[in-house]
Amino acid sequence: MNHWQAKIIDLKEKGLTQSQIAIAMDCSQNYVSDLENGKCGKRLGYEKGEKLEKLWVKHCSPESNEVTS
Repeated sequence: MNHWQAKIIDLKEKGLTQSQIAIAMDCSQNYVSDLENGKCGKRLGYEKGEKLEKLWVKHCSPESNEVTS
């Protein structure tokens, strides 16, 4: 499993759909599916990688799970 596959799986475990991830990354749902299945993405473009990374931080990082009052 590559780095990008793991991020997409984490996001889906948090309840996001491939379509929601695709919108955030500015790509197609099919591309997200290919990333998730390891068919592409070992060398993801900088812009798409940054968008996926930011989405992952927002939903999956330990800080995103902290309860704020």
